[in-house]
Amino acid sequence: MAERLIEVFSGSDPEKDLEEMLEEKSMIGYWTIKTSETLWQTKILALAENSEKILDSLEQRFGQNDSFRAILFQVEASLPRAKEKEKEEEKEQEQEKKPERGIFKRISREELYHDISEMISNDAVDITMIILSTIVATIGLLRDSPAIIIGAMVIAPMLGPNVAQSFATTLGDFSLLAKSVRTNLIRIGLGFAFAFAFGLFLNLDYSTHEITSRTVANIGDIVLAFSSGTAAALSITSGVSTSLIGVMVAVSLMPPLATAGMLLGIGNVAGFSGAILLFFVNIVCINLASIITFRLQGIEPRSWWEANKAGKAVRVTIIGWLVVLGLLALSLFLSKAL
Repeated sequence: MAERLIEVFSGSDPEKDLEEMLEEKSMIGYWTIKTSETLWQTKILALAENSEKILDSLEQRFGQNDSFRAILFQVEASLPRAKEKEKEEEKEQEQEKKPERGIFKRISREELYHDISEMISNDAVDITMIILSTIVATIGLLRDSPAIIIGAMVIAPMLGPNVAQSFATTLGDFSLLAKSVRTNLIRIGLGFAFAFAFGLFLNLDYSTHEITSRTVANIGDIVLAFSSGTAAALSITSGVSTSLIGVMVAVSLMPPLATAGMLLGIGNVAGFSGAILLFFVNIVCINLASIITFRLQGIEPRSWWEANKAGKAVRVTIIGWLVVLGLLALSLFLSKAL
């Protein structure tokens, strides 16, 4: 796991608390200087997996002080390197301890919040990218070209708002949830509108294999969407690049959305119904898988009362998504039977 540097400003001497953290091996090391009569500056080097615990402890100890501020930095490299013996001791201690946070190592809650918040901004670049990805996807569908469709997936910003919805639900952060839902609706609406315009104004061949294959859903599509949602949540919580995972999510969402828009534009209601049903099945599966993965990763608010509220929100949301998925699956079954 990578390292993180935490720079802390506090209004009282943190020496005692830092010594306790060092004894618990929550950090690799720390350095403190007194910059003025009422301000201490501390730099803490720690593994990324321990940064959340450290930040929570610091906020609990110094959060009421107006001068408190903690800033987290990614560390490219540090010297000296950790000794192999120290690594073995840490592994033994980790095995003895009961796992506190999740089944896999992950970055801190605060770092996740920052990364995910950046993924749901509705700036000009994101709006332009969703429009361009829709145009490229519709051309790929019409030309029956998987290569062009994959190109559309690379630039489609569909990952952020869906993962943000699940993350916000897991934390019980309804402000972030509202923003992510709004962003998702805007991007879905833009994509659908431009695809609809293609079908409405361009008299082209809309019976290609790439289009017709996205008017029906099967168990493979559900497995793909669940895998995409799980991979998306894992990639974000581990701090690795989400570029390829973003493509994976976009594969599940953009083609059926573009197909639904074009088919409605030409008046093919049956084809539109199948494509939009596939799109919503994928949306439900991605969000459901992301919530479950975040929960298994031990992501929850710091305070117990917020954790209780978030736990109820997660349970209600999971039950809601399962009910919706069941209704969609029933619709798929009935549409095939008729």
